This record gives sequence, structure tokens and C-alpha cells, in this order.
Amino acid sequence: MKKEGKKTNKARNLLIVALCIVCFVMGLCVPMAFQRVNIAADSMEKQKFESIFSLLTNDWYFRDEVENVETTLLEKAITGMTNLEEDPHTNYFNLEQAQNYSHSLAGSNVGVGFSYYLNSDNNFAIKQVFINSPAEKAGLRYRDVIVQVGDLVCAQSESADIVSFIKSKEGKEIEVKYLRDGQEQVAKIVPASYDQTIVCEIIDDYAIISVSSFSEDTGKDFAVAMGRVQDAGIKNIIIDLRNNTGGYLVAAVDIASSLVESGSIVIYDETKEGERTEYRTNDTYAQVKLDQIVVLQNGNSASASEALIGTLKDLEGDKLTTVGTNTYGKGTEQTSIAFSDGTSMKYTIAKWYSPKGTNIDGIGWAPDVEVVQEKVKTVGYIDLEKDDIIQADSVHTNGTALQMYLQYLGYEVDRTDQYFSLVSSNSLAKFQQDHGLEATGNCDQKTWELLKNQILIKMGDDGREGDIQLQTAISCFKKP
Repeated sequence: MKKEGKKTNKARNLLIVALCIVCFVMGLCVPMAFQRVNIAADSMEKQKFESIFSLLTNDWYFRDEVENVETTLLEKAITGMTNLEEDPHTNYFNLEQAQNYSHSLAGSNVGVGFSYYLNSDNNFAIKQVFINSPAEKAGLRYRDVIVQVGDLVCAQSESADIVSFIKSKEGKEIEVKYLRDGQEQVAKIVPASYDQTIVCEIIDDYAIISVSSFSEDTGKDFAVAMGRVQDAGIKNIIIDLRNNTGGYLVAAVDIASSLVESGSIVIYDETKEGERTEYRTNDTYAQVKLDQIVVLQNGNSASASEALIGTLKDLEGDKLTTVGTNTYGKGTEQTSIAFSDGTSMKYTIAKWYSPKGTNIDGIGWAPDVEVVQEKVKTVGYIDLEKDDIIQADSVHTNGTALQMYLQYLGYEVDRTDQYFSLVSSNSLAKFQQDHGLEATGNCDQKTWELLKNQILIKMGDDGREGDIQLQTAISCFKKP
């Protein structure tokens, strides 16, 4: 019995060993099998790609109608790979797009350095003068009206021709005639390269610093602006970040360095693997002590703009008031890679966080004081073609904008949706009559373009006083 028992135990032990060996072998084989499936799947997709590429380049009926068909197909395939719902901020740029993207980050331009609108006399009415630009050095400022550049009389010339003339005179002195308070004056200006991201205007007991993007020199120019604020004894500033979609995060760090205590963490980022990098203030810039900071923001304030807002909220919250609407909500960080053919790609590498650990990706920053800009300034529309007509008593995509524009210009309308009413049509006929057009009451391309032009003139003429978000920001300083 005992011997038989020993044999039984021995057999059982051998069986267990055999099963272990089988399981061990299967353990090796299972991942190998899955690996073969993955390799086969990968190979199948690659074969599919190669087959489709071959069919389109060799058998496709329209292949000869596509310039450089092979390159075009590959470019589209690469674009498709980077067009992912999970990350709208990872993008491939073709040559033209790469150049535009690079230029937008540079923030520089060649000229005299002011933004403008064409007034009713077709002259250049100055809206903003960029800091340290040739125009600023020559003393030009908000509300000046440029009437002549060199031999070109603005009222008799195309604006594109005047801009081209200015650029062609880089490094050479030109004469600019302008009106200030109705009096003609002359300035000698040398067109040159300038940074077009910072505007600083000191008004009474506050300053407005507009930041249009975060480029290589934005932090430096912001520091210059803050130096002027300090020299003027100003303690209250408005930082306008509306429609600033971002740029270099390091530029946001540089700007924050003029606003927060030295040595502070401005932002930090974390990679997918959890690696954390902290970005502290730049010792090149010193903090300027302020009593109040008001930030203007809207739905197009994104990325580096939001990083700056987060820093101020966490480190200067007792001095900060944000005015406007909710920001975009981009809390990710991208890097770029350039290819030898001039194309490039940017892709997400991390998420950034405010000093206290807030990430606003997909959320944005809500304003402390919500002020929605007038709809007439944000309403969308489509361009009318030559034969397009918006007729009375009909529905059209541009019906909303058309009636809002008429109302803004002081004409009577009874609605502002896409239905173009008879009442609004009668007002449009009055507008046409007032501007020397045939008073049909229907909106053709010529009427539409004139209407848009009159809107731009009125918005420009209204200036700061017509900006309800800015006026609200200014009123924040009046609190006891």
C-alpha cells in the first residue's frame, strides 16, 4: 500500500511538472501569438496604404489634374495622421503654413508700426502705436490721422500701395503728414523692423497695455512698458489679452516676471510620464509694485494668455480683477520640429499648471466681471458673390448681420435674426439713398461691401469709448 502510494505520488508529481512546463510554454507562446497578430495587422495596414497610394498615382482617372500628385497624396496622408480629435493642437504644416506659423511666433514686422482703419475720408486713422516702433519714436499716437506718406496722398491712393511703399523704404527716411486735433503736422520716419505685440498707453492715473501675442520679444517690450508705468507713478494697469491666442509660454513667464515677486514659480508643466518642470521668474526683469491689475479676456484668449492669467490669480489675486468672457481653455504645451523641406509639425508634449496646480484645459478661466461684447462686433457673415442678393421678406445667412449693422448705424429695424423684414428693407433703401446707391431695399454685393465699410468706420470712430468691456475695466479703478 505504501509502495503503491509512493508510485501514485510520484506520478502525480510528474504530472504537475509536465503541466507547469506546458503552461510555461503557453505563456511564452501567447504573447508571441499576439505579437504575430499585431505585426500582421500593422503589415496589413501598410499594405493597404501602399495599394491605395499606387492606385491613386497610377490608375486614378484625375491623377493628371493634381500637380505633383505623389507629393500631394503623401502630404494629405501626413496631415490626416496629425488631425486627431483627441488633440486639435497637434498639427502638420505645409510649406506655406509653416512659414505663416513661424512668422506669427516671431511677432515682428517691417514698417512704421501702427494699426489703423480707413476713415470716411479714406485716410489712415491710427488705432494703436506699437511700443518702440518708428511711429512711436516719431511721436505718432492714438487718433492721429495720416493724410500723406511720401508723395502718396492717402485719400487718393490704395491702402495696399501705401503699405508697400512704406516697406520698400526700410532704412530710408520718409515724410509723413498727419492731422492731430485738426492741425496738420509733419513727421520724419525711418521704416524699420519692430515688434508688433505690445502697445502701452498711459491715460490719467492708469495705463493700458495690450498684448496681441507672445513672441520672442514680448517679455522685453512688456518690461519697457512697465518701466514707463513706474516712471509715471502709475499704480493701476489694464492688461488686454482679448483675442490673444498665445505663443511662447516662456514669454508669459517673462511678462509675469514684471508683475510677481522675484523667484516665484510662474507655471509648471508635467509630461505624460509625470516628469515635472518648474518655470520661475526671469531675474532679467524686476517686479513693478501695483495697486490694481485688471485683465481683459474673451473666448479667444488662450494658452500663454491663460497661463499669465493663472499666475496672476494665484500670486496677485488680491490685486486682480478679470473682465470679459470665459477664456478658450488650452492647458497643453506644444513643441515644434522643422523638416529639411521647410515644412514643420507641432505636437503636444505636456500639460501646464498654474502655481497652485490648476489646469484649465477644456475649461478656461471664468471672468470675475462678465461683460459680453456687443453682438454687432462679433456677428458672423459670409461674403456675397457678384450675383448674390438678399431680398426683402426672405431668409438669408447674412440677415442677422445685415440688420444688426443697419441698427448700429442708426437705421430702424424690427428684428435681428436671419429673416430680412420689410421694415429693415425700407431702412436699407434709406441707407442706399444716403450713400448714392439705387434705393432698391435689396442687398447686393456693392451695398454689402459699403455697409461693412461704414461699420468699420463707425467702430473705429467710436474707439475706446465704444468698447464696453474696456470701459468696464476702467470703472474697476473707481471703486473706493
